[in-house]
Amino acid sequence: MSEATAISGTDRPLSRSFELLACGTGLVLVMWLLGRVPSWRAELGTFQALLAAGFVFYALALARLGRRPEIPQATAIVLAVAVASRLALLPVTPSLSDDVYRYVWEGRVTAQGENPYALPPSAPALAPLRDREIYPRLNHAELSTIYPPLAMAGFAAVAALSPTVLAMKLWIVLHDLALTVLLVWWLRGRGLGAAMSIAYAWCPLVLVEFAGSGHNDPTAMLWLVAAWIAAERRPLVSACCLAAGVMTKLAPLAALPSLLVVWPWRARGLALSLLIAGLVAFAFAASGPSSGLWAFARTWRNNDLLFTYLAMALRSDLAARWLAAGIVTVVAVALSLRGAAPAEATRATLRTGLLVSPVAHPWYFGWAMLLEPLGPSPVWGLLSLTCVLSYGVLRPPAEGGAFHLPLAWRWVEYGAPLLLGSALRWAGRHR
Repeated sequence: MSEATAISGTDRPLSRSFELLACGTGLVLVMWLLGRVPSWRAELGTFQALLAAGFVFYALALARLGRRPEIPQATAIVLAVAVASRLALLPVTPSLSDDVYRYVWEGRVTAQGENPYALPPSAPALAPLRDREIYPRLNHAELSTIYPPLAMAGFAAVAALSPTVLAMKLWIVLHDLALTVLLVWWLRGRGLGAAMSIAYAWCPLVLVEFAGSGHNDPTAMLWLVAAWIAAERRPLVSACCLAAGVMTKLAPLAALPSLLVVWPWRARGLALSLLIAGLVAFAFAASGPSSGLWAFARTWRNNDLLFTYLAMALRSDLAARWLAAGIVTVVAVALSLRGAAPAEATRATLRTGLLVSPVAHPWYFGWAMLLEPLGPSPVWGLLSLTCVLSYGVLRPPAEGGAFHLPLAWRWVEYGAPLLLGSALRWAGRHR
């Protein structure tokens, strides 16, 4: 081998490291600029333009990985950018969603020994807890909490230390960073390379919805990934992790059918016992005339597309909800019976759920991005960008909090990724 060839062979991996670092630096810069926008809602066009710019750096980083994710110092680069981009968004005052204010409120109520499942924020008994910062920003103050018990325990722990939005966001960001570390470790163990974790860790939607707006999904995602990792060697630990994830957020239920197949009987019994006991207790506690959980399950709709046509075909919103739940269940069970790996089966189930759900808030798509490191999809990557159209198109909607994106724009939101997928498939057939 000539000296020039040797130099080229050793220099190429380093150049890939610098390319990845350059993309990550650009992403951090965009997040820093987003952190300086006073109100994402009031300046929606600026928010969406900067998010698109961040997506360019994200897409370039994924494109440079290609099929060769082995990059020197990838772990350090991935984690450094993940930390910096989240810290840049931590001071942002949430304006596109007010969920984090509800977390702080529920935490204060629980920490004071009151029952947020029985008492909605508007209840006279909670009047002494009302303040000028948190209470006026609560959504659906007439409804009691919809969050599972373990999520409530986390809210209460944060509120006991500091009942502020910043403290709650820090709690969520720490979980998100722990999740990123776990993904890096898991992917390296699977031989995929640490750099593949950027499909989740650097996703602009993930950054703005979790570190920026403060949605608590990473507190459940962390348990779900732990359940996958422990499934084969520590099945009892896996069963407990899945139960903890479901008791934080219900979405990890999508992994149950596929994990039941790989778990031994002891783990199956433990998981089912914990889940049945926990979910029955949760459903019982969250029932009643002011139940937010049942209002969400029966009536709430936002940013749906396929569900719109299911409801039209059945001429019943409730029947369409049952059908959508049935479709998701059939997909989950069918994949598990075919022997699909738990992570892959969960990925397909979550995607199906997002597409047929009556409620598809932008942060829900963070669940789809969680498993993109297994094999990034340009279609779902683009959907993680276009889904923010549900906040409005370049300017804040006049309807305020009750805004629902018109059907024509929802076709743009979901149709653009669909066209991309069709084009990629056509190109693949003619290559």
